[in-house]
Amino acid sequence: MTSRQFQKGEVIFREWTPGSEMYEIQSGSVAIYANYGKENEQKLVELGPGRIFGELAAIDIEPRSATAVALSETETNVIGSDDLRAYFAQRPEKIVEIMRGISVRVRELTDEYLDVCDTIRDLDECRKTGAQQSKGLLAKIKRFAAQYAKTQQIIAQYDPTAFSVGFGACHFYY
Repeated sequence: MTSRQFQKGEVIFREWTPGSEMYEIQSGSVAIYANYGKENEQKLVELGPGRIFGELAAIDIEPRSATAVALSETETNVIGSDDLRAYFAQRPEKIVEIMRGISVRVRELTDEYLDVCDTIRDLDECRKTGAQQSKGLLAKIKRFAAQYAKTQQIIAQYDPTAFSVGFGACHFYY
């Protein structure tokens, strides 16, 4: 475990880049963003001292799912994937904290998935019955389609072969 400092506004890591460490905030604050620096940028959460971020990449050694930015001068402990066992042996309560965070994310994704399924079902019902599609339904479909298109562009940027084997290849990036 090492200590690292970041200046206000400094990007700690970027979405879709490789990573194998997590960070524990000692002082300062960090924001986690989806689509950082883009038109559809969304701040997901602000974190302060004692909070952990970047844990998914440290656990599964996959590309980052979001961008982390220091909101103020920030000091962190950097815990590499090789140091996780020792870190958690000293701080077992952090395992529960991480599990709770992942649980919240899974529930949110499940809700989004069910929303998409309901939207597809509503659209299919309109197609079968010839009923007029509501403006709300069309707005949802446009939102889902736009997000899907942006995700495909990001994936193709980092792995141009991702779609050469079919739609299923992109599933593993989520």
